[in-house]
Amino acid sequence: MNIKLLFLRLITPRSRPTTLKDRQQQSNNPAFLLLSSIVFLFSLSLLDTIIGWILLLVICSAIIRCAIFFAYQKHIPTLRTLNLLAILSIVGLAYSAWPLGLLITMVNLLVLACALKLMQVRTQRDVYQLITSLFFLIGCGFIFHQSMAYTLLYALLIFGVIIALGFFHAPQVDFKQQLKRTLILTLQALPIGLLLFFLMPQLPPLWQTPKAKSMETGLADKITPGDIAQLSQSSELAFRATFKNQAPMASERYWRAIVMEDFDGRSWQVHSARKQQRQINQFRRQEFSPVLTGSTIDYDVIAEPTQQNWLFGLDIATPLSLKSQGEIWQSADFLLISQQKLHSKYHYSVRSYTQAISAQTTSEFDRQLSLQTPQQGNPRTQKWISQLRAQYPNDQDLIRVLLTNFTQENFVYTLRPKPMFIDPIDVFLFEERAGFCSHYASAMAYSLRLAGIPARIVAGYQGGELVAKPNQEQYLSVYQYDAHAWVEAWDKQTGWQRIDPTAAVAPERITMGLRQAMLDEGSFLADSPFALAKFTNIALFNNLRLFLADMDYNWSRWVIGFDQQKQQALFKRIVGTLTTQRLALLGLAIVSFIAILLGLFFVPHWLRQKPDPMQEWYMRAVKLIESHIGARPSWQGPQDFDNHVNKKLPPTVSQTFADITELYVQIKYRASNDIQSIDSGRRQSLKSIKNAVKRLKKQLKGLPHHKLP
Repeated sequence: MNIKLLFLRLITPRSRPTTLKDRQQQSNNPAFLLLSSIVFLFSLSLLDTIIGWILLLVICSAIIRCAIFFAYQKHIPTLRTLNLLAILSIVGLAYSAWPLGLLITMVNLLVLACALKLMQVRTQRDVYQLITSLFFLIGCGFIFHQSMAYTLLYALLIFGVIIALGFFHAPQVDFKQQLKRTLILTLQALPIGLLLFFLMPQLPPLWQTPKAKSMETGLADKITPGDIAQLSQSSELAFRATFKNQAPMASERYWRAIVMEDFDGRSWQVHSARKQQRQINQFRRQEFSPVLTGSTIDYDVIAEPTQQNWLFGLDIATPLSLKSQGEIWQSADFLLISQQKLHSKYHYSVRSYTQAISAQTTSEFDRQLSLQTPQQGNPRTQKWISQLRAQYPNDQDLIRVLLTNFTQENFVYTLRPKPMFIDPIDVFLFEERAGFCSHYASAMAYSLRLAGIPARIVAGYQGGELVAKPNQEQYLSVYQYDAHAWVEAWDKQTGWQRIDPTAAVAPERITMGLRQAMLDEGSFLADSPFALAKFTNIALFNNLRLFLADMDYNWSRWVIGFDQQKQQALFKRIVGTLTTQRLALLGLAIVSFIAILLGLFFVPHWLRQKPDPMQEWYMRAVKLIESHIGARPSWQGPQDFDNHVNKKLPPTVSQTFADITELYVQIKYRASNDIQSIDSGRRQSLKSIKNAVKRLKKQLKGLPHHKLP
């Protein structure tokens, strides 16, 4: 019974006192049209995150508000309807968003709340709640998108929310005037915002971003020959690397991301035993320490969000800065793994020992993982390798023969390989002889394992577009179409060695990039006809592409990547050696500068708006009288209102108010050329009117109050 009463109370609409004027103001107020557009545009910006039916609900709420604004609809949905819709939406959200993780669920809940609130807005409090929720929701958008384009979009949406707030309080003001006023306020706040951004302490996050199970992008921890070929049709940015000195040659840009040791005859994936070992080592805080020798390359990486933990680095990569060392974990297969999944752009510093891969040792655990082969499948390959092994007992000779086979048997490098479902290694080696890098790497690693040579597949990226400008650090842009797979094999004499059969079949893919390798086939970005990367031969489009890439690079590095280390470097440039005294003086200077700016903004306005003391005390007397005889009509002047009071109140009270009116009129409207006498008379009259108002307040005590409508 209690549950039934609670449900009836929930769906029963509560009365809210709104006047006809309020309802007309709401229906014609441009603020609601603007807020509807903002909710809709923000939802579109998170199209891959917002659940489809919630986006449909956002569209419906925007249509309802537009229909009311343009008088196609006269009434907003009733509270009972909205309450039932809210209950159904919460149930639907719990069912459909639960597998997506806490972060995605909460963002969808916020969007859902804004859509329902937009349909339900009736009072000023509702408007304030909607605007506050929108500010918070737009801030959540930066979790998913931090590029310059999205930052501009979200800045415009915030600007639109402020304009909507202005329209709500002053709907009669035209759009041009409202825009001008908001723009002035924004420009006044901009210097303070920039100061706070650059000079406020860049503290680490107080809590971690909740784990989300949204769609992963880029490389996955399981690949089937042909998967990377599909990924190569994407021109999305994977990461950028800025080099301290000279960037490595194109043939040396092998960006390691994932090592796969488990092969089931068709697909390669990260071995479950390897995952378990990592978890145990991370729990015990036993981090792998490789043997580091030879020359080094220092660089910074800005990785795009992938919803994964894999990071990218040249062999063998180690975290360089203190921040990176605290946030990145090294595994025994020479990978860099972030402690938290990359939900947004991630900046880290790396030092790579380019010649140290062969100096590493291997354990029996690594050896066993790198020798496992399925017992069934690919019989022709098994027979062929058995024969080759008998002829070439030396590991290096066998590797050389396998690579020679790729070059002499007319193998083709293609982005359009045919599907190979049954015995894919046999079909690739002896029938099709056409495939992408993952086909060659899979066939090579499997063949080496059959011959008793430990081997594994490394998935990552190869190459990248180098940008080198005078007096500027070189940076490399690596895109999804640069995804690549190669093989690592173990030899007792030479240690781990990189073997890339793709380099034997299509050397131009390694030295010149995928675009040049696919010129004859014409398959480069065939699924992305409007990608700017396809039009590098057209100077206008190529210059535009490079300009946009350069802007995004600088934005990511200097704004998104502005961390505590860069802030300390900025402080050193300003004050020199960082001491407590100098930092305190810098903080005091910042606070003083902000105070001066605020003073320049608000003090003139306060001076203009400062009320006249005589006017203020007279209005106090009027308010006291109104509480007993009713509101004073707007057309009545001081003398007319005094005559009206004389008829309504006792003589003692009316006489006191008459004295107040006389003093007020005498000072307010008296003409005199003697400024000194005006000031003297004003001071004396102000003192008299204060005493008279106090006396009036005492005289009115005990008199009946008038009930104001």
